[in-house]
Amino acid sequence: MSYRISFTRSSKRQHEKFDTTVKNRIDKSFRQLVDYYDGKASKGPDVKSLSDKYNGLLRMRIGDYRIIFQIRGDEFVILVVHYS
Repeated sequence: MSYRISFTRSSKRQHEKFDTTVKNRIDKSFRQLVDYYDGKASKGPDVKSLSDKYNGLLRMRIGDYRIIFQIRGDEFVILVVHYS
């Protein structure tokens, strides 16, 4: 199965505000995640499942950035891009 990456409207606006270096780090991490889910890589990026009222959502840590996303079929949908 080949996975795709998509953004919600608000997460796309958040992503566009970052400089090119940060965007490239985020994009590279999601490419690694897609490769991991497609079976092309043995180790994926730092991803954890959220719990309680956020059940069903996943969090990926990329340096000081946190990406909240969910998997819908064959698609990773990025919901929030947050700098902490």
